[in-house]
Amino acid sequence: MTKKSSRRAPKPLTRKQLSRAARERRLRHLVLWGTAAVLGLVVLILAWGLYDQYVRRPRQPVAIVAGEPIPLQEYQKLLQYRRWDYRNYLARLEAQRQEIGASKDEQNLSALLQYIDQQIKQLRGQMMNLPLSVLNELIEDRIIRQECQRRGITVSPEEVEIRLERQFGYDRNPPTPVPTITSTLPITITPTPTIAPMTYEEFKERSSAWFEAMQAQTGFTEQDFRRLVESGLYREKLMKDFEKEVPSTAEQIHARHILLESKEDAEKALERLKNGEDFAQVAKEMSTDTATKDNGGDLGWFPRGVMDPDFEQAAFALEPGETSGIVETKYGYHIIHVDEKDPNRPLSPAELAQKQREAFNKWLQEKRSSDEVVRKWSSAMIPTEIPTKAPKRR
Repeated sequence: MTKKSSRRAPKPLTRKQLSRAARERRLRHLVLWGTAAVLGLVVLILAWGLYDQYVRRPRQPVAIVAGEPIPLQEYQKLLQYRRWDYRNYLARLEAQRQEIGASKDEQNLSALLQYIDQQIKQLRGQMMNLPLSVLNELIEDRIIRQECQRRGITVSPEEVEIRLERQFGYDRNPPTPVPTITSTLPITITPTPTIAPMTYEEFKERSSAWFEAMQAQTGFTEQDFRRLVESGLYREKLMKDFEKEVPSTAEQIHARHILLESKEDAEKALERLKNGEDFAQVAKEMSTDTATKDNGGDLGWFPRGVMDPDFEQAAFALEPGETSGIVETKYGYHIIHVDEKDPNRPLSPAELAQKQREAFNKWLQEKRSSDEVVRKWSSAMIPTEIPTKAPKRR
C-alpha cells in the first residue's frame, strides 16, 4: 500500500479570479505604457530645450542683410566682448582719475581732470547704447563685406596678421637704430634710454594671454577677434576705393562776412556799407567774429557743405563784388560779401577728406535704411552681462 502524497493538487482558479488577474495584467501594461510615454515626452521636451538653446536660437537672425542672416550667437558674443572691452577702458580712466585727484598738484591738473571726467561720462553713455550699436556694427560689416565682394576687394590672412601684430606693439621691420654720435668736445650728453623693440616671442606670449583671458570672460575667441580685425581692414579698403570716386574740385567762393548779435546792429553796419564805407573796415570795427574781424571778415575760399546752410545759400547766390542783405542764422546776423568765385577750384586736403568721408557715410546710411536690411532684433536677445576681471594690458 503506497503512502498518499502530502501535496495536494492546486485548485483551479475560478472565473472571478481569472478575470481579476487579467485586469491586473492590463493595468500593469497601461502603467508601463503610460510611464514610457511620459518619459518619452520628458526626453522630447529636454531635447527640444537643448536644440532650442544651442542650435535654433543661436542661428536665429538678429537681422538679415541682402538675404544674409546675422546669427544671434554672433551678436551676443560681440556684445559681450564690447562690454568687456569698454569696462576695462572705463576702469583705466577711473584709476587715472583717482591717481590725479590724489595728487598735490591737482589744481594745475584741473584741465586734465575735466577731460577725463568728460571721457568717462561719454564712455558710460556709449555703454548704455551698446546693444543697438553692436547690432548696427554687424549690419554695417555685412554691407561693407558684400560691397567689397562686388568690387573685388579682398583682405588676406597675412594682412590680418600684420595688423594684429601692430595692435600688440610688434613690428616685423623695426626702424634701424640711429648710430651714436661721438664728439671730442668737452660736453656731457645724458643718453636717452632706448626701449628695446618687442620680439616675436614676446608678441606671441602677450597675445596668447590676452586671447585666453578674453575667451574665458566673454566667449569671444581669437578667431572672432581676427574677424573683427579683418572687418576693419575691409572698411578701410572700401573707403579708399570710394575716395577715387569723389571729385577733387568743386564750385567755391572767396567771401567775407560781418557777424552781429542783433538785427539793429546789422542794420547799422549795412547802412554804413550802403554809404560807401569799406567792407573790411566795417568788419574790423563791428563784427563779433573774433576769428575773422581783424582780417576784414575774410573767410577765404570754401565749397558748399562747409558753412551754415542759410549762410551758404545766401553766399553762393551772390556774384563777385556783390554784398548781401542781412542774413539770419543760428549764430546771429550776417552781412556777406563775395570777392571771387570759381566753378571748378581744387579742394584743400582737409576739404577733400571731408567730402570723401561724407560720400562714404551717406552711401552707408542709405544702405542701412534700405529694404535690403531687415531687422529682427528685440530686447529679449540682449544677453545677461558676465562679471569680468580686467586682463593684463596689451
